[in-house]
Amino acid sequence: MPNSTAPVSHSELRSAYTTHSPTSDSNGRHSIVNDGARYQTKPLISTKGWTLAQLIKKSSNFCPVDRVRFDDPMLIQTIRMYEDSGAPLIIEGFHEHDSWPTDLFTLDWLSEHGKPGAFARNVHTWADFDLPLSELIHKLRATPVYANENETERLYGKDAECPHEWATWLSTSSVLPSDLLPHGTNDYLKYLSSDVQTLMCYLGVGDTFTPFHKDLCASSGQNLMCYTENGGSSFWFMTESSAAPAMAAFFQKMNEELDFETHVITTKELEQSRIKIYIAEQTLGDLVLVPPRSCHQVINNGGITMKTSWSRMTLKGLSNALYHELPVYHRVCRPETYKVKLNIYRALHRQTQMLRELQQQTSSPHSNRSSLDVKSDLERVADDLHHLLELLDDVLGEEYSPKHQDMLHVSQSDTCHQNDICCDFCGADIFQSFFECISCALHLSGTDDEMKIGDGIVICPLCYVEGRGCNCGIMSPTQCRPFGDLLRARDEALHAIREVCPDIVRDHECLLGNLNSVISARHVGVFIAACVLYERRRIFSGIEEPLRMCLSKHEDSHSVIIYCSLCHVGRCTTHILEGYHTHAALAFLMSNDVKVWHSYHKESKAAFREGYARVQRDEETGARPDFHLKLAYVASKFRTCKSINPNATIPGWYDKCIELTSASVASSPFRRSASSSELASLPSDFQGSSMSYHAAGTFGVHESFPTTWKRSSVPLANGKKRRFVMDFVSVPPLPCNRPSSSMFDDTTTHIGSLVSAPHSCSRIRY
Repeated sequence: MPNSTAPVSHSELRSAYTTHSPTSDSNGRHSIVNDGARYQTKPLISTKGWTLAQLIKKSSNFCPVDRVRFDDPMLIQTIRMYEDSGAPLIIEGFHEHDSWPTDLFTLDWLSEHGKPGAFARNVHTWADFDLPLSELIHKLRATPVYANENETERLYGKDAECPHEWATWLSTSSVLPSDLLPHGTNDYLKYLSSDVQTLMCYLGVGDTFTPFHKDLCASSGQNLMCYTENGGSSFWFMTESSAAPAMAAFFQKMNEELDFETHVITTKELEQSRIKIYIAEQTLGDLVLVPPRSCHQVINNGGITMKTSWSRMTLKGLSNALYHELPVYHRVCRPETYKVKLNIYRALHRQTQMLRELQQQTSSPHSNRSSLDVKSDLERVADDLHHLLELLDDVLGEEYSPKHQDMLHVSQSDTCHQNDICCDFCGADIFQSFFECISCALHLSGTDDEMKIGDGIVICPLCYVEGRGCNCGIMSPTQCRPFGDLLRARDEALHAIREVCPDIVRDHECLLGNLNSVISARHVGVFIAACVLYERRRIFSGIEEPLRMCLSKHEDSHSVIIYCSLCHVGRCTTHILEGYHTHAALAFLMSNDVKVWHSYHKESKAAFREGYARVQRDEETGARPDFHLKLAYVASKFRTCKSINPNATIPGWYDKCIELTSASVASSPFRRSASSSELASLPSDFQGSSMSYHAAGTFGVHESFPTTWKRSSVPLANGKKRRFVMDFVSVPPLPCNRPSSSMFDDTTTHIGSLVSAPHSCSRIRY
C-alpha cells in the first residue's frame, strides 16, 4: 500500500472503512464481523461556564501548564529544560511582537488567498467531508458559540494545508525560536521533507474538539493561536511524556484504546486516572508546546479560533518512536505515516556527510571559524550520528535474513528505490523486508493487469510472524533494495565517527564483510523468524495443511504448533504467549533445536515476571527495551486492532478482537470487558485490552437472512480503487452501556443527539 506524501488524519482513514467486530473461527482465532452501521453518537461536551481556575480546582492531580513570555531572556534555556523533562509549556504574547502579521492572520485573508477547499468534521456525527473554504467560514460565523439540544451540525475545520505565506512567515520572520520551526535546526523530519508535510491549520468554534490522543510517532507538537473572534479560546488537557503508558492502561480499563483516537475524555475520568493532568486555556498569540507522547485533548471555547500547528521530530523522539510507539502502532494498527525507520536511515546518511564536511573545515586554511567551534560541532554531530548508528543497527537486525540475495527485490539499488509501501494490515511503513501476495491483489482488483513487485498485498515481518496475512495465505518474502546498500551506508557512518571520536564506537564493527554480526544478542531477528514460519508453511504448499493438537486441547494448523519432544507436548502460538509468556518470533527461531526450546520455555515465564517491571520502566523513560520481553508484553497488552485493509487481509493469532470504525465516535456497540481468556497468570496489573464485549443480550448470528453486499472504490495495496463483493448474514444490533460524556459529571449540562443504528451485518470467513 502506498504511503501518503502528507500526514493522513485518522478521520480520513476511518472514513474508508466500515465497522467490524469479532467472531471466532474453529481455531479460536477471531475473524472479522461487519456491523455496517453508524453508531450512536456520544453527547457533546459544552465549555459553557468554564474557567481555567475552576478546572484546576476540580482535582488534586490537575495543575496549570507553565507559561513563559516570548521575549523572556531565558526563553531558549526554558524551552530546552521543559523538553528534557517531558512537560508541556506555553510561550505567550507572540501577537505583541512587532513582526506579528496581523493582516495575514485573519479569516478574510484566508478566505481570499487560501486554498478554496476545506476539510471539516461534524462533531455531532463525527462525519468528515470536504466543502468550500468560504462555506466553512460562513457556517462557523453563523454557529452559536455553545451547542444546543436541537442542532445537528457543528463543524470543525481540520487538517487543512497551511498557506504558503504563513509557512514563509514562520521560517523567515525570526519571531519564533529556530529550534521550534518546522524543518528547523532540531527537526529530523527535514530529512523526509519530500515525504512528510506536517504544517496544518485548524478552524474551530466553541464546543468543537480534538479527542484524547498522542501526536504521531513521538513527535513534538507546536500549536500557535493565530486569530480569534468573539473571545475564542481553547482548553487543553495534557499529560507529560512519561505518563503515556499509564494513560493507555487507564483507557483500556475504560474499555477504550488510546491510539484509536475515538474517546473524548471527561474531567471526571481524568480525575479518576490519578495521573498528573496539565490544563491550559490557549488564547491569541499562545504557542503550545506538546511533548513527545503527551496524551492530550483540545476543546474549543467561545467564538472562532484559527490555529496553525506542526510536528517536529527530535533524535530522542525517533528513539521513542522506534522502541515504544511503533510496537503499539503495530498491534492496534495505527498508520505510521512519519516513516521512522527511513527517517533514521536518511538522517544517518546526511549526518555522515555533515561530519565529513566539518572534518574538511578543520584542515582548510581558508576556514573563517575557530578551531574550538569546529571541534565542538564535530563532537556534537559525531555523538548524534552514533545514536543514529545504534538505532539503525536495531532496525537492520530485525529486517535481516541471510537469504536476502535470493529474494525478490522492488529495486536493484537504494538510489532507485521509492519509499511508498506500507503494511496492508497494521499500516507500518515498509523500510526493507516484507511479505507480498500478488495473486490476492489481482483477485480483488478483478483484473489481469500485470503488477510490479510491491504493488500486491503487503504484510510486514512482525505481522506475518504473528499470523496476519493475505486472504489466500500464500506470500513471498521480499526486499525493497539490496541489503548491502544499507550496510554500506551504515559502515560509512561508522568510519566517519571513528575518525572523530573513536572511543564511542570501540565496540562496533563493520557489517558489510561480517554478516554474522548483523543480528546480535540484543536482537530478536523478526524477519528471520517470519521466514522460518514461511518455510514451515511451504512444506504443505499445494496440499491442505494438517491439523495438530495443542496442549490446551484444541486443534490448530501444523505449522503454528511448536512441539517439545522432551515434554512430549506441543502448544500453538497463542498458548505459547499465554502459557510461556513468549512471543511467536522467539518460538519459531528456537523450534528446530529441541534442547534450546525446552530450556527456554521452562524458564521463560519466570524471566518475563522478573523483567516485567523493567519493561514498564523503559516504556516510561523511553529507554531501549529488551525486545525479547517487549514483543510478548505488547502482544499481550494490546489485543484489539483495526486492520488497515480488512478486505484483503486476515487477523493473526493474537488479534482477539478486530474492530474497524468508520465514524467511530462513540462508544462502540461492541464494548470490551474482562475475559477469562486474558493472561491471568501475568502480574496483577497486567491486564491489556480484552477481546470480549459487554452486552445485555446474547450475540447470535441469524443465518436465515443471507445478503450480498457490494462496495466500490476500496483502496488497496497499490492505491488503485477496486470493486469487490462480499457475503453477509444479518445480525441484530448489540445494546451497550454508555458512560456520561460530561467533562464534569452526570448532572452537568451536555448536548447530544442519538442516531439509531440499523441492523448490522456479519462477515463470515470460510
